[in-house]
Amino acid sequence: MLLAIDAGNTTVKIGYHDGLAWQAQQRINLPDFIQNPTCFVQTPADQIIIANVAGTRFQSALELALPNQTMHWVQATAQSCGVYNQYQDPMQLGADRWGMLIAARAMFQQTCIVASLGTALTVDVLTAEGVFQGGCIAPGAKLMRTALMQGTHAVQSGLGQVAAYPTNTADAIETGVIYALVGVIHNMIASVEASAQGPLQLILTGGDAHLLVPHLSRDVQLVDNLVLEGLIVLAREENNR
Repeated sequence: MLLAIDAGNTTVKIGYHDGLAWQAQQRINLPDFIQNPTCFVQTPADQIIIANVAGTRFQSALELALPNQTMHWVQATAQSCGVYNQYQDPMQLGADRWGMLIAARAMFQQTCIVASLGTALTVDVLTAEGVFQGGCIAPGAKLMRTALMQGTHAVQSGLGQVAAYPTNTADAIETGVIYALVGVIHNMIASVEASAQGPLQLILTGGDAHLLVPHLSRDVQLVDNLVLEGLIVLAREENNR
């Protein structure tokens, strides 16, 4: 049994995979996991692979909970699983983004835009040949809302709805936040299509991905836990070495 863990800035996603299919998946708030990780990783695993962008507190908590297990902490490289990393410093690319690119390459043999909306929005471009050309990072929906509430006096808390012509502050904020996030993705789509790289697949993942689906101008492939899918591919390559 393989234990795959995606430790993000806000949420920890864990999954147990038997080599053929997922047997269980779970999402846990990061502080809850760090406080008592043994509640969530009780099932024995033959192999453990982790993408960690949550920092050393998460790593220390997991190692304390599983003291006798060998763990593979994923780090981006120049090339792996058919993906070629064009970052100026390949190792600087986040392990979560690397995992998503690996999954996208395994799932779709064509040009892809991989967009993930969680604490932050990341939008990455992968060519049909498997070349990661680069990507961008923006604040996620919650961070945008929080910035407005903390940085202004007139804005009050309360979640609004997206509207064509908002007529109250809550709706105005939510519309602005969603349109801003969608705009980042649409601009990346326009850049890729302008370079005529062939058919384009838009992949969307992340805890807040559902917020964007109704507002995107093209069909989107919504994939839950895309990082975990990439970790499975990386684990298989590691086992074949």
